[in-house]
Amino acid sequence: MQKRTKIVAALLAVGILAVTAVALLAFIQPSAEDILTGALTTTQEITDGHAIVEFAGNMPDKDVSGTAEVWGKLNVGPNGEPALRVEVLSASQADMGGTVFVADGVQFWLWNPVKNTVLVGTFAELKEKMAERAADYDGAYDFDHDGQAADTDHPETAEEAVAKLTEYFTVEKVGTEDVAGTPANKLRLIPIAEKMPEQMRAAGGLFYAWFRAADNAPLALEYTGSALGGGKATAVQLDLNQGVADGQFSFIIPAGAEVINIADLEPPQAETLGEAEAAALGLLVPASLPEGASLLETVDMMGTAVQRYSLPDGQSFTIAQGAPNERFAPDGDSQTMTVRGISATLYSDEANARTLLTWTEGETQFWIGGDLTPDEALAIAESLK
Repeated sequence: MQKRTKIVAALLAVGILAVTAVALLAFIQPSAEDILTGALTTTQEITDGHAIVEFAGNMPDKDVSGTAEVWGKLNVGPNGEPALRVEVLSASQADMGGTVFVADGVQFWLWNPVKNTVLVGTFAELKEKMAERAADYDGAYDFDHDGQAADTDHPETAEEAVAKLTEYFTVEKVGTEDVAGTPANKLRLIPIAEKMPEQMRAAGGLFYAWFRAADNAPLALEYTGSALGGGKATAVQLDLNQGVADGQFSFIIPAGAEVINIADLEPPQAETLGEAEAAALGLLVPASLPEGASLLETVDMMGTAVQRYSLPDGQSFTIAQGAPNERFAPDGDSQTMTVRGISATLYSDEANARTLLTWTEGETQFWIGGDLTPDEALAIAESLK
């Protein structure tokens, strides 16, 4: 009897230890915020790096994919600008193959060997162009001399940077996956609608990011679920702080190449569609709109006709139509329903305040997405004519 009691006691002790170990293991698993903080800390310690990156992107008018080799070194330029070299090793688009981008911390060169053209410029000119481009979104931004928004609070620590990020994104840990044979933590970053620029809020989409489990170094980033496209970049090889020769960041313009200065370039703009152009595209417009909705513009974005509408309280939604592409469907649960006599797919958040409705009629796919309830999206779809 005494022996049996000891065995039972021993089994209970083992069971308690096992439960405690499992509880402790769950407790010490890094949270999404811990992983991001670790990633920023790792990034702050990087002096140079080398990577082989596989990339893929899909847009309404074309798909691209390929592999590139990248070398980089931080704090090379007079104001801390980086040095960078990117060589496209392979690409699905013939005119991308062999493309080389080099920056030495002061100026940069982008060479397309197929066209034998070299785009040249300085970091100062590039920042100016970026500021001009940013001003196209939600009005003008006040940029300082470093190309940053002047009213932006700059975080001093990794923890502050993560806290700032979570003001704009809901960050969730999805689990762990292998990236090119390397264990990695996977995070999902969902934009908080009211904090996003109107164009992104209307188009939808979210991000996934993978971080190497050993040191939280970023390995992959994906943007998906947008009505206008998506893409993913994956580092299948990543070497940090192993040293990179300065010669990697020099470039000699090939003989006979056409040289184009970035200061002379005009950024591509979405083409505003007039009534005639819209009619030629067979554009359908809604006869029924939510209360307070107002048409902002109708544009051609990479082959997709997009109607942007504003709503009260800074909200908005988009009606888009273009070539069918099911890869624009967001990650998550969906519902199947009938719209205009055709099978459609509906995605909505938990509060039913953000919705994406999509279906295909013949050779045209439609997307209705933004700050809408499912009923509002369905009513808009049924009223298109």
